[in-house]
Amino acid sequence: MDIKIFRYLTRGSSQLKKRFLPGVFVLLLGVIIAGCGNKTGADTGSPGDDGNQQTTVVAATSGTSNPFSYDKNGTLTGYDVEVLKAIFEGLPEYKLEIQPIEFEGILNGLDNGRFQLGVNNFSSNEQRREKYNFSLPIIENANVFVVRKDDNTLQSINDLKGYKAVTEVGNSGATLLENYNEQHSDAKADIIYTDENFVKQFEGIEAGKYDVRIISRVSAEKAIKEHGFANLKIVPFSTENSDPGSYILFSKSTDSKLLDEVNKRIKEIYEDGTLLKISQEQLGGDFLPKKELIEQ
Repeated sequence: MDIKIFRYLTRGSSQLKKRFLPGVFVLLLGVIIAGCGNKTGADTGSPGDDGNQQTTVVAATSGTSNPFSYDKNGTLTGYDVEVLKAIFEGLPEYKLEIQPIEFEGILNGLDNGRFQLGVNNFSSNEQRREKYNFSLPIIENANVFVVRKDDNTLQSINDLKGYKAVTEVGNSGATLLENYNEQHSDAKADIIYTDENFVKQFEGIEAGKYDVRIISRVSAEKAIKEHGFANLKIVPFSTENSDPGSYILFSKSTDSKLLDEVNKRIKEIYEDGTLLKISQEQLGGDFLPKKELIEQ
């Protein structure tokens, strides 16, 4: 080949590369940006069975509150957990994820938007109603006192003066105790906060380490029966605990449509017998709310 022709061709190839490569780079960059723009965020899951996109809903629970949320042979179960599963089986547009976390973390996660739902046998009180949205009640489960059998003094909240009351931070019993102390500055209870589970707390009451635990009736009855606490008894009280329901809590930032859909499903599984079946399997009996509370 003539040397002049060769130099012309190679020089043309070099110039072609200079013009071609920037264009390729711009094209690839556009593809990458477009791909990033198609992402819908962490709350969108994979397509459902019908091919439609699902919105991921993250629910938090402690996983240590038998019979409401606990580990059984490596599987998370319990009344609240099974109710959640039944609710979302009828909501194919949502993908449910349940995350076990320490109890205090449930409410903190709802506060900062990490979770959309919280379940852990949550009762209602004024402070919680201000911070969270509530579902319809999913169980009737009033708070009670657990004390030693020889205690015939404690009959109401107003009898708590001088009692060593054990509890965990943030639960409904703790709120009742704290409110009592605020209202009775000259007759306070001795509130003892602990990380122990309530079975250990019951052991402490029998041993005289503590005097009382405020806890839901279902939890108290189940633990006393299953763990053989022969020296403990349950004392009901009602005047300071007018709302005996247990609820699913929603973050205030959660879409109101989700709350409406969940409430609709609670009504459906109440009417078709699913909720009663779960109650019988997980709680050993019928602990459902009164029908008029579901129909509101």
